[in-house]
Amino acid sequence: MDVEQELTMLEDGIRRLKIEYEIFFNGGNSRMPFDLRWRVENLIKKYSEHSNLTFAQRFRYNTLVGKFHSYSELWRRMTRNREEGKPVYPNFPSLETETEESTQTGSSDDRLVCQLVCSDPEKESDKLENLFKSLVEAKRECGERTDTVQFQAFKKFILEKTSKLKEQFNTNTVCYTVSIESGKVKLTAKGKV
Repeated sequence: MDVEQELTMLEDGIRRLKIEYEIFFNGGNSRMPFDLRWRVENLIKKYSEHSNLTFAQRFRYNTLVGKFHSYSELWRRMTRNREEGKPVYPNFPSLETETEESTQTGSSDDRLVCQLVCSDPEKESDKLENLFKSLVEAKRECGERTDTVQFQAFKKFILEKTSKLKEQFNTNTVCYTVSIESGKVKLTAKGKV
């Protein structure tokens, strides 16, 4: 197997490893992907002191190694959070609860990205996916990190918040809004009558 094929294998291994860790942290697998990680680390070690790489191959190798180390640090922090009983994923944007009478004022850059009215998020997964995609897209647009936001954790957050707001405001539906205000992404919730 030539160098280019092995670098492609390394790239594919890192991509699959990322997927396997996401499955693990979302509860789909009870075991971390140690075997796959071992294979990826062996490929990295194999080429760490390989002197016959061309400039382009060395650049590609270094880029892949940098990506792997970034992911490794993220997985280490998430594992530590899990062991300490903390949420595995970082918190979502602050959620402001509003009443029907609240008014919105803003600058010319402020805009509404997405609005969702739901009564039972468990049965409205399509709506939740659209809200999640809008949130991620808005975060990208504002230059905020998106790699730490995961759909399963977001869904759990929305389920809990909807239940709490329905009880608090004695309502059947809750309206969620993703907006950009002052260059920051804002997720708000409001009880609907």
